Amino acid sequence: MTDIKKDDSVKTIKVAGQEIVINRVKVKNLHEVTRAFMPFVAEFERIVKAKKGMPESELMALIGTFTDETVVLASTLTDQPPSFYRELEPLEMLTVMQEVVAHSGDFFMRQIFIPLKQLGAQLHLLGTTAYYHSTKSDSENPTS
Repeated sequence: MTDIKKDDSVKTIKVAGQEIVINRVKVKNLHEVTRAFMPFVAEFERIVKAKKGMPESELMALIGTFTDETVVLASTLTDQPPSFYRELEPLEMLTVMQEVVAHSGDFFMRQIFIPLKQLGAQLHLLGTTAYYHSTKSDSENPTS
């Protein structure tokens, strides 16, 4: 029996009368995706911790705050140029961003949030340990 693997590396949506091909994050576009996505990390981290979805009004405000990054992220992961996204209506751009993030959701969750969380825990442990040792040495060697 032959295994047939579904090709889920691309997804097609229709926005503003235009078909848009959404690609998954690949190594070739990792730098651009990461750079464009970094401003969103803190907000998405908050959502993950709260274990709830983000209301569309908050997502729209976030997209508005980081318009340039949103356009870069969308154009990097789709077949449309930045000029196309700059001409969309806000709700159309919201639809595109929801689909782009959903299509590579495993990347955004596993490759960005979890390592950042682990790094934060390691830095906290390092800071706590350094503080403990600095206060311990101060109490053992009082200055006269």
